Amino acid sequence: MPLQISRNDLRKIKADAIVDPTDVFLSGSGSIDRRIHELAGEGLKKELEAIASIQPGQAVITGSHDLKNCRYIIHTCGPQYIDGKHEEKEILASCYKECLKIAAEKELSSIAFPLIASGTFGFPKGQALRIANDTISDFLLNNEMDVFLLVYDKESFDTAGRLYSDIKDYLDRNLPQTLDQASSSYPKEKAKKRKASSYIKPSVQKMEKTEEEMEYSFSAASFSDASLPDHAFEPDESFSQCLIRMIDEKQMLDPEVYKRANIDRKHFNHIKNEIHYRPKKETAVALAIGMRLNMEETAVLLERAGFVLSRSSKFDLIIRYCIEHKIYNIFQINEILFSHDQRTLGC
Repeated sequence: MPLQISRNDLRKIKADAIVDPTDVFLSGSGSIDRRIHELAGEGLKKELEAIASIQPGQAVITGSHDLKNCRYIIHTCGPQYIDGKHEEKEILASCYKECLKIAAEKELSSIAFPLIASGTFGFPKGQALRIANDTISDFLLNNEMDVFLLVYDKESFDTAGRLYSDIKDYLDRNLPQTLDQASSSYPKEKAKKRKASSYIKPSVQKMEKTEEEMEYSFSAASFSDASLPDHAFEPDESFSQCLIRMIDEKQMLDPEVYKRANIDRKHFNHIKNEIHYRPKKETAVALAIGMRLNMEETAVLLERAGFVLSRSSKFDLIIRYCIEHKIYNIFQINEILFSHDQRTLGC
């Protein structure tokens, strides 16, 4: 996955490079900085002594020394937050840009960031996350790299903002309290048997009364957009064929789709070329977001993978809200999902 928000420990996550948030003297005095220095050992200290210092917004690369979960450490100095009027945002964005530039020059395939400057430097966490997300996503539009952004608490999300407030209200209005854990997928063995050309609204479909199937019946019946016109389906069309057709109909290029879907090129090509491929739900939804599909089109694509969006799942309702309100920035959607403890989109 090109960009993944994670709660993993920076000192344990596996990546070609990890980013060390430090000060201008590369002193190892901050909490993460100090721990990285301890684990990397004397070799890192000696290498940094030769560099001596950097300016806020700059970055330098060293070896990982005794730190075993990466090949390199990229050190960057974030801004001390004053009031937001002293170029703090520009300096913070520069930290991410410079680290990513170094990683690209070294031809690294993965890099892991903490939320730079959001600790002792006092940068508001919600703003820091937005800058990180925007800067990294801009980089990924023109570069291939797996990026991990490590976030540990809800304070990092701008939950007081209008969008988060609106989504919370939407969930409160629509999510049945007793069914918020209900699944919105149905058994894949059933999906294999269903023919799109004989699509029937799940609310009236004859089904065996197993607990899992009853749950699916409720979910699908709750999804009003599941009642689709006959012309929406091509007989015996697979998920991959449906994806290719929709990309052509939207007159989009493949890189445009998979980058907007937060899916790497190799996986995307596998999806397109494997006619019997069945994606995970979050991958299928990501592709719908990447193509900017409306609700009806999304329902068609998900049906090909054996899924629907229900009104009994928090994940599904968040996706539904975003599509209905034309929110197609997948990194912003993933922020929202992560803040609600839901799985994020992509592969």
